[in-house]
Amino acid sequence: MPRIGYIEEQQKTEEIREMIASAERTGAPDPRVVSIMARHPTAGLGWVRYWNSLLYEGLLPHVMKEMCRIFISMAHECGYCSTVRSKVAQEQGLTEDKVLALPDFETSALFDARERAALRYARLFKQGEHAIDSDAVYDDLKAHFSEEEIIELGQLCAQTDGVGKLVKSFNVISWDEACEINPELARATAPARAA
Repeated sequence: MPRIGYIEEQQKTEEIREMIASAERTGAPDPRVVSIMARHPTAGLGWVRYWNSLLYEGLLPHVMKEMCRIFISMAHECGYCSTVRSKVAQEQGLTEDKVLALPDFETSALFDARERAALRYARLFKQGEHAIDSDAVYDDLKAHFSEEEIIELGQLCAQTDGVGKLVKSFNVISWDEACEINPELARATAPARAA
């Protein structure tokens, strides 16, 4: 049971109902988190609007952003975020095989050079602010992305890491429950957790 309750039916405005319906159509964020965030009319709903814009619009391919989102989510063992899948990304070709190969992205033939660069940045971002604060990190990014794309990627990683920690603490789905739903999650992330 989540630690923060879902918005009550009588509290849902037309905008909230549409946000929840959109989440049902797109798959990410999923309706449960939208239903929790919607409890707060400014901070919560503002975040849902921003997240949808960041994840589904912009310069970077949605599939790349979804891979970075899942990669960071798996790294902090957020059961909810690790099991949620963007239906849009799946329609655009993101397979579960590729998702489960994320921990080995550097050596997997499933990823191209741009995807590897984005995932390297996501991995470093998850390690903390000191890991991304170097010219070498930005030189690597600039070899694959425009400066505008780097801003977008950084915002995506920041939201995924920060809000992901918050959502994990809501306990919508625990890591153990997520691994029961998708046992491959535990196997895919075991080497990273052992390191």
